[in-house]
Amino acid sequence: MIKSIYNSSAGMRSKMVNMEIVANNLANINSTGYKRDAAFTEILKETGVEQLNGQPDTSGMVTRQYVDFSEGSLNNTNNQLDVAIQGRGFFVVETPNGLRYTRDGHFDLTSTGLLVTAEGYPVIGKEGKIQLPEKENLKRAKLLIDESGEIILDDKTVAKLRIVDFADLSKLSKEGKSLFNSNLIPHTIEPLENLSVVRQGYLEASNVDGIAEMVAMIEMTRSFESNQKAIQTQDETLQKAIEVGKL
Repeated sequence: MIKSIYNSSAGMRSKMVNMEIVANNLANINSTGYKRDAAFTEILKETGVEQLNGQPDTSGMVTRQYVDFSEGSLNNTNNQLDVAIQGRGFFVVETPNGLRYTRDGHFDLTSTGLLVTAEGYPVIGKEGKIQLPEKENLKRAKLLIDESGEIILDDKTVAKLRIVDFADLSKLSKEGKSLFNSNLIPHTIEPLENLSVVRQGYLEASNVDGIAEMVAMIEMTRSFESNQKAIQTQDETLQKAIEVGKL
């Protein structure tokens, strides 16, 4: 009986973790370049190794979380500073905590013409930070970012976006909505040669399927309620067994 209560409790905790993940995915459904989180429940061969409130959890169920790196759809913005990667790869940006990687290509210019992300982090090119004319002057120039990531200003190449990839994407960890960090050394890739293309005037949408996430949320809520009712029934049965034992 006690074992059954532990199992039902573990099922509830698993569903709570999953519901938090789904809620976060839905909150970021409109976040450019966002990659949805997912989870799976693992049944351990040896129980009693996981801790719950300082006590061993004998259910043997552990929920693991991972990132789904599948591509989101590309949306046309007609903004010359918006870029998206079609295929593998990440843009490189410089943050106060070091280099980070993103699929969010919603770039802008500072007052001095430095190419930055929406958060203000400098975008890194093949030769370092990318310096362009000030925004007002840029309006009078012809700016092209070609499929290889080269930034061409008035028919002259002035910089090239640095695009990198990782052998094992599971080693990347999320920071905020669209940034990733990794202890692995990334390798620079050349678009076009590695089935990767840069699209100017486009942004990659979140890969969250709102309908699928809502369906999953409903299913998890029902499962959570079923486990909750099971615990109540088991608790009542256990209480009756205790009362009988006292007679």
